[in-house]
Amino acid sequence: MDLNKFAFYLEKAGYKGASDLIEEELLPLAREKRISLLDAALEYANGNEEQDTSWSQLYYTLQRLGSDVLNSSELDINRPIESPSLPLFP
Repeated sequence: MDLNKFAFYLEKAGYKGASDLIEEELLPLAREKRISLLDAALEYANGNEEQDTSWSQLYYTLQRLGSDVLNSSELDINRPIESPSLPLFP
């Protein structure tokens, strides 16, 4: 799983502070629910808040990236996260 590359793609698509989002929100959610990082991002982005919130920004960023990037073996963010000791950003 390449967290740095995932953060890079999110930032390139317009999400500022992607590394912080991954570290503070997405990884804990993925670990807690034992889901993939991609599933955590999709769940996080599926909120009911105002347009300028973090979740809506992530939602539109994920749409801009598209499924080809998100499902690529290069990122490898589709496997469930089971280990609580996964290094964040090596």
